[in-house]
Amino acid sequence: MSENLELRFGKQLLAEIDDLLTEIEAVTEVTSGKQLLAEIDELCHEIDNGLETRKVEVIKWPDELKRKEAMDSEDPFVLNLLSMDENFNVRTLSACNPNIPEASLRRLAAGANDYVKLVIANNPNCPPDVLDMISETSIEQEVLNAVKIHPHVSAVTRYKIENRVSKEYTRKRYLPGIFKEL
Repeated sequence: MSENLELRFGKQLLAEIDDLLTEIEAVTEVTSGKQLLAEIDELCHEIDNGLETRKVEVIKWPDELKRKEAMDSEDPFVLNLLSMDENFNVRTLSACNPNIPEASLRRLAAGANDYVKLVIANNPNCPPDVLDMISETSIEQEVLNAVKIHPHVSAVTRYKIENRVSKEYTRKRYLPGIFKEL
């Protein structure tokens, strides 16, 4: 499994900042603010370099490893990268992973076809706003059903789906000729 780099770097940064603040308190003379900011800036630069190195590493993974990590990873950084991969299967598998960041699901849903929307709607951690977006942009009944039964769907979204489905049924069943001209 990939290590959660965001947590590791976050803890490391907080520990180092805490150490710097402790040093300031221990020194009788006040350390210059510029020096402290320079040290914090250096730490942030190191973190940026580490994340960029990790990004390049993940992008270079073979597709088989990317697919495996898309399904199994708990690292939001890796899952976010895999959700933007050029390989459709890797992107889709990342949408299945319950650990994928919500922002990644939103981005995937925005440009997705109905198959990917169905996958996202079946992700157990899909947030209500993404489910609503999917219901607004899909007319596929299987997708709408998946949204409607999702545990995070809002009552409003569920109502809109049920109301829309019954209106479309009525229109197709009883008024088929009227809407052909429009």
